[in-house]
Amino acid sequence: MTRSCPPGLVDRVVNEAGRSEKRRHLLSARFTVYFVLAMCLFPQADYLEVLRLVKTGDPGLRPWTGVNKSSLTRARQRLGWTVMRELFRAMARPLGREDDLFRGLRVLALDGTLLAVPDSAANNDAFGKSGSQRAPMGYPQARVIAVAECSSHTVLDAP
Repeated sequence: MTRSCPPGLVDRVVNEAGRSEKRRHLLSARFTVYFVLAMCLFPQADYLEVLRLVKTGDPGLRPWTGVNKSSLTRARQRLGWTVMRELFRAMARPLGREDDLFRGLRVLALDGTLLAVPDSAANNDAFGKSGSQRAPMGYPQARVIAVAECSSHTVLDAP
């Protein structure tokens, strides 16, 4: 992961987002970014399994004592979602080749989907529920729309 997403870039994005550590944590902001990226690569694995996989990938990491699911959750909360958004924006770029262009132009498409989000009061207020006002049902749903390059299927932005 560090070859695709260099530590210097991660540190710059973390600093610009104002999420640098004021005190030393066992789970640094940089490590938390890589942990979140690994969670995306292994969506079926739980937190501790992803942590084990990350440690296996880098034998130079120090031994982790006292790290549990709640400490990983707190580290993600400290990091915040804006760091991941800005890291995506710093890295997203077209991957198509020059011969993939149509009359000299890159072909892009919009695509959207609905994602169920946890049923909490804040998510209810932000996203609402399906059904009618008298009879709301199901989980709140977030609508995601993405801009993708057609030739490589690379997501370039998700405003």
